[in-house]
Amino acid sequence: MEMKKTYPAIVMIVISLLILVTGCVSQPAPDKTNALDAPDWALKKPNDDASYKYFVGSGNSSKGNAVDAEKIAVQDIIDQIILYIGVQITSNTTATAKASLDKFEADLTQTVTTKGATNVAGFEVQEKFPISRKNGEFMMYILARYDKKALEKQKKEMEKIFQERKDAIDIPHNEGISLMGQGKYYEAVAKFLAAASAASKSEVQNAGIYFEENINLAMECVEHINFVKLNDNLEGLVGNPLPEPFKLKVVTGMNESDKGVPDANVVVNYVELSSNGKRRDRRMSVKTDDSGVIAFEHPIPQFVGSEKVTMYLDIGPYLESLEDIPSGKENILEGLEDLAVSKKAVFQYSVSSNAKNISTGLVILDLDEDDTPMSKSATQASILAALTAEKFKVRNLSINPKELKDKSDYDIIEMLTKKFKNQVERVIFGTVRVLSYTENDGMKFAKCTATVQIVDLGTGEVLLTLVKNTNGMGADDNTAAANGFKSIGTGLGKDIKNQLK
Repeated sequence: MEMKKTYPAIVMIVISLLILVTGCVSQPAPDKTNALDAPDWALKKPNDDASYKYFVGSGNSSKGNAVDAEKIAVQDIIDQIILYIGVQITSNTTATAKASLDKFEADLTQTVTTKGATNVAGFEVQEKFPISRKNGEFMMYILARYDKKALEKQKKEMEKIFQERKDAIDIPHNEGISLMGQGKYYEAVAKFLAAASAASKSEVQNAGIYFEENINLAMECVEHINFVKLNDNLEGLVGNPLPEPFKLKVVTGMNESDKGVPDANVVVNYVELSSNGKRRDRRMSVKTDDSGVIAFEHPIPQFVGSEKVTMYLDIGPYLESLEDIPSGKENILEGLEDLAVSKKAVFQYSVSSNAKNISTGLVILDLDEDDTPMSKSATQASILAALTAEKFKVRNLSINPKELKDKSDYDIIEMLTKKFKNQVERVIFGTVRVLSYTENDGMKFAKCTATVQIVDLGTGEVLLTLVKNTNGMGADDNTAAANGFKSIGTGLGKDIKNQLK
């Protein structure tokens, strides 16, 4: 019975002790782990008023780093402002636009993180609210406002900067598309290459994509352009104009009746005779007329034989602006250039000389190193053989070549006129001499030079003067000299055939 009486008393004592102990222990600081710990403006962004637009940024660092949390909150505000402005960095963005945006973001960051900074007009930080949580995390809330007028001004400036890329690439690209649709392919090429040039600038990210797109469109246009010859196989006489110009029509199609391409650049390659008697390539650029036609007047040919005139499409002027080709895109540009060059026409023509039909006499004096006349003129024999093979009316004159020795050209012409005026219309005369002999590896070499003229006996006019040099080789001096004279004679015969009118 006594046990039952004491049990409630013991329970009451234990409960009293627990209450006492609990009351003596201090309560832990509240753990600010929910949004209710943040100020009202962090939970709900303040409404924009007549003058300002408000932005709230938040940042959390799980490691309790206040600096990191603030950086995240700052970037949150910046992202909201950039989203409102409506610009973004893409593969189209120029370096200029990207740099402007980077600077704007840096100025915003400086304004938020540095007390008293006002790098961005109209933008200011209203309040920062840091929360250090017991679990080790650190939270930062930032309230900022932006003057609406200043924000709209910044928005327009950014839009203008970002629009520059579109103006540089998209405008000529779209113009090219329009011209292409009208069948104006050559004009479209110029537009597409202008767009490619803008895309090729180093300030364009992923420029290769836009560069390649426009180059491919330019190539597609060039594919539609072709050359149609309006004449060919002209024939003329040396020293006289060809009977007509070389005529070409540049068309968007395949036939002469197809639409012509006006004002197209065309390169013309042709041949002229240089002062040393050798043919050399010449080049000039011409433009098609309103109907797409070119009429190329060839310079008066001063040579005899067959030649050609080549015309090909020239897009060079439009390629000059492509200074910075995106890496790896060189082959694409070369492909366009090769395609343009493949758009060509080759004209054949021949030039003959009326000289072969004119009776001509021949007398050549060969002299040794000591100025002694050779017993036979190997030079004269070689010239005769060369011209006879070309069907010239030429023969040796009945005169000893020694009679030319020590006479002036005037005296020689006078003598030949008196003796042969009634026999031939023209005379080829001159002197060939050995200048020196040398020896090398047991072989003899004769250095020879020749001066030969062709005179019209009716007028006394010298029609052509030729100077030629060569080296003859042989086992002895006589053989070396004979071979030298023979070589010079063959060369002189060829020059006379090609140059004598």
